[in-house]
Amino acid sequence: MRWIVLIAMCLLLFGAGCLEQKGGTANGDSNMDNSDKVPTVTITSPKAGEILQGNRDVSFDAVASGKEPLSYRWTSSIDGELSKSRKFNQNPSRLSKGGHVIILKVTDASGVSAQGSVLIEVM
Repeated sequence: MRWIVLIAMCLLLFGAGCLEQKGGTANGDSNMDNSDKVPTVTITSPKAGEILQGNRDVSFDAVASGKEPLSYRWTSSIDGELSKSRKFNQNPSRLSKGGHVIILKVTDASGVSAQGSVLIEVM
């Protein structure tokens, strides 16, 4: 049963791509400069649906934009906080086995946040 739920979640996320929050500008004016835009987040690694296993480090990386400086917070639905860096390496053997929703929350200098997430499986 657990695998059916996991496969259904993977298909849902695969079909939707990386869940992410993207915004226009804070006040709806598209002619404003980049500093007034709501942050955007795209997790580039690991990919949605990826299976992590073994003892080789996996890169966790993302592309984010917003009013600098940006702060980052990576979390796992199972293991909690993973990192506060834009990118980091993680050994799968140090993560709990199972389906993880990996979330990256980015907060800009104005305190406005956006987040992206991917579903991965750790074996």
